[in-house]
Amino acid sequence: MKRFKRILCYIGTDVNEAALSRAVSLAIQNEASLTIMDVIKPVPKGIAMVDHETEADELQRIMVHDHEQALLARMAEYADTAVPIELVVGTGDPATEIIRQVIMAEIDLVIKNADGASALGGMFGSVARSLLRMCPCPVWLLKPEIHGQFDRVLAAIDLDADEPDHQKLNQDILELALSIAQSEQAQLHLVAAWGLWMEGPLRKRMGDETVDQMVTLQQMKVRRSLDELIPHGRYDDHRIQIHLHQGDPSEVIRSVADTIEADLMVMGTVCRTGVSGALVGNTADTIFSELSCSMLAIKPAGFLSPVQIAARV
Repeated sequence: MKRFKRILCYIGTDVNEAALSRAVSLAIQNEASLTIMDVIKPVPKGIAMVDHETEADELQRIMVHDHEQALLARMAEYADTAVPIELVVGTGDPATEIIRQVIMAEIDLVIKNADGASALGGMFGSVARSLLRMCPCPVWLLKPEIHGQFDRVLAAIDLDADEPDHQKLNQDILELALSIAQSEQAQLHLVAAWGLWMEGPLRKRMGDETVDQMVTLQQMKVRRSLDELIPHGRYDDHRIQIHLHQGDPSEVIRSVADTIEADLMVMGTVCRTGVSGALVGNTADTIFSELSCSMLAIKPAGFLSPVQIAARV
């Protein structure tokens, strides 16, 4: 698998080495450069200095230096890997600083551990949530209980999509999941949920017979979309197990992931900005806190991060 050229691993305060180990391994496989990043809080400008000589900016530089030394110590065991490694310590909001580094250094993969227990009780904290929404490159979030190689990779796609960009996203998801499955010698599964929009209300207004025909047509449309995504003979060298179910996407994907005991899910996520950005508005954002597997989330081509948009204003 040689799909990534510039990988960023966010360390933060997490002592779990899963993300770092995975990032180094991916960098070796892809012959890629690796950025190891931490982000610290800025020193308040009005903080009282003990010696009355050290300015807040100087104290900030000292803190950055100390964190850089800590990163160097953590990287000592990987010194003989021959992977080009850069250490970066930013100050400010972690997600924002990560995305700025992604944009500036043209990073094509961010990898980090899940944040730990969130206020909702899931393994999905604020940094991971923000990256899913706003990071322009793929984000690989590792659940801490997942170790070693992945045995079962699950690609989640949307076969109801008609837009070319969304269809391209489906193809990207499948190709990336296939590449990882081949690299890990893992089983590859594909899950897609489908349904008839507003089926319940339509049945009340149009009757079961008419809506049943509409459901049948929708099922045929979804099946054609699947055949176009996976044409006969294209992936015969790697058997893909298909899970195509009618129902709510979040429930279907979560159920299949649990049933097959997936280690990694590859899926798309689309950012929502403005007022609606405060809402949990997409399937990836909705289900991740309840998944027991890691997630690799990718954006559609041409996605612009709100961080990029803000920088242009």
